[in-house]
Amino acid sequence: MTVGQGRPKIRTEGLLLLKELIEAGKMKPVIDRRYSLEQIIEAHYYVEKGHKKGNVVITVEHIN
Repeated sequence: MTVGQGRPKIRTEGLLLLKELIEAGKMKPVIDRRYSLEQIIEAHYYVEKGHKKGNVVITVEHIN
């Protein structure tokens, strides 16, 4: 990812490489905990404690 005009630009080739690594089993994302957007403060505190063993995911509900 690069930054241009104050906004991140996602590089397609990097995403394709990640996709290939995951599909080949050479890379596995580790999710430690999931929080809803409403629990963002609790999620931040959890990360600050330094005990996480993987990624912390914030879920955002899509409303039509």
